[in-house]
Amino acid sequence: MINYKSLFASACLAFSLSGTVVVSAQAPQQQEANFERYGPFFFFPDKPELLIYTGQVGANDLLNLKKALRENPAVNTLILSNNPGGLVHIGLVIAEEVYERGMNTYIPPDSYCASACSFVFFAGKNRVADGRLGVHQISAPELSGEQAQFGVSDIVATLPKYGVSADVLGIMFSTPAKDMYYFSPQEVVKYGINRTGETQVASVQPVQPKSGNVTTPNHVSPAQAPQQAARPSDANANPQQQHNAPSAMPAMNDENKAMNVAALMIQTGSANNDDAMAFVNEYYADTVDYFKKRRPKAEILQDKNSYFSRWPVRRFVVDESSLKAKCENGLCAVYGLYDYTVSSPDRNKQSSGTSNFTYVLDLQDNYRIVHEDSEVVKR
Repeated sequence: MINYKSLFASACLAFSLSGTVVVSAQAPQQQEANFERYGPFFFFPDKPELLIYTGQVGANDLLNLKKALRENPAVNTLILSNNPGGLVHIGLVIAEEVYERGMNTYIPPDSYCASACSFVFFAGKNRVADGRLGVHQISAPELSGEQAQFGVSDIVATLPKYGVSADVLGIMFSTPAKDMYYFSPQEVVKYGINRTGETQVASVQPVQPKSGNVTTPNHVSPAQAPQQAARPSDANANPQQQHNAPSAMPAMNDENKAMNVAALMIQTGSANNDDAMAFVNEYYADTVDYFKKRRPKAEILQDKNSYFSRWPVRRFVVDESSLKAKCENGLCAVYGLYDYTVSSPDRNKQSSGTSNFTYVLDLQDNYRIVHEDSEVVKR
């Protein structure tokens, strides 16, 4: 059994004793410090189950991780220490490496893991966030055009495989890239973010997405160092008991993936106008059967922009229990219901109700929408 806290405390003691050399301009004397360094990964021989990942997610991290694991095969837990993220595509491939190896992930107290680092955390077979976990929209200056779009489709197709709920994805994709959303201890419990032993099922609760440019207390600038998070009330179950009885990853077929993508698409409509339009531009195919008429993407963009401008403050909440999907021949039809509340402060107008929706997604084209229809069923 692994005692995450005691192992980390012991490792951090050695880490802190030699910690000044980590930020020093000179490389540490590894024999004196009694650790092995592989880029941003640190291995302590007296704690062979642990590997510490600190600093930004960089271009050579996957190579460094593979070398560290090859030379230290007993490692089964990746400790994410003060990692603000970095390169999105590297974070995704490291996450997949962690997932395929069945490794555990842990964010210790007084520490944080944000942005691309969050992908790595979510990939853990068992995962515990005693520190702070931050997410926001994909921001990948190293990618452009179709590459960046592929990165987003990777996220919406891959994170559900790791057991990440649509609520978490909705928060991630409605938080602007310049901000960071750190989950509160209550939200860690509510959304089933920690996974220890038996799989925790996230409750289906309405997300409180950001409307317009108003921020909530959970949104902070990435430059702000997050403070220590209190431990969730249900996270006192001994994490050390979990490694020997890991839960199986939930199976994700095409229907499940399509439902997650569709729910995410609707929830991102709650973002501010610029961000919402960016997602529309990405999610729709070049030509779409749009409300019973074949239309080019340019017309859809114009229609969505008009709607967002008319109703600048928006909140959409998907009823996940209503979602149904059927996939065949590379296409997935998704049906469901969502509640909406939209308003225009300038016009002093508001509207709310429930609408159904139908999407057809093209699996061959990164889940882009090729058909959309909806109808208000309740006001």
